[in-house]
Amino acid sequence: MKKGQKAPLQLPSSGLPELQVCLGWHVKDARCEMDASAFLLGADGKAPGEEWFVFYGQTASPEGSVSLREGRAGEETVFAVSLGRVKPGITRIAFILTIHEALQQRLHFGMAADAYIRVVDKGSGTELVRFVLEEYYSNVTSMIVGELYEKNSQWRFNAVGNGVAKDLPGLCGFYGIEASY
Repeated sequence: MKKGQKAPLQLPSSGLPELQVCLGWHVKDARCEMDASAFLLGADGKAPGEEWFVFYGQTASPEGSVSLREGRAGEETVFAVSLGRVKPGITRIAFILTIHEALQQRLHFGMAADAYIRVVDKGSGTELVRFVLEEYYSNVTSMIVGELYEKNSQWRFNAVGNGVAKDLPGLCGFYGIEASY
């Protein structure tokens, strides 16, 4: 997929869809410690509360629809996503990469490479979509890599690839969470 493309997820017709959302990357500067997170969002683009933010300090959403798992060989972070458990009113799940302490250490996404997101049907192991970032900006410290979103009762993927000059607390504020991590 290319930046900005959207595609429906071809999911099995029976059972509750179980996905793995895998994020990977490399860094050109050893000081760059990358973190992956997921924000579960309502139609207003905001999280209903702090507990709807999944990251290294809070590894699962309250209803268990999104949880942070160990990475596999060649993949830095894997989120288990159970679409059948997503709370009514949650219409989008945004997957983010941030550079730990980027603002304090003057680090940026120009120091990263080969970042990607892929969505896999857990039951069959089939890769449904893959998006590889092509743009790495020196004025960006966090990257919204991709989103799962619901439209007309169907889950889809959006290859976002947009960066912001915000750290993790700044992103929390962007998504309506008053927290300082």
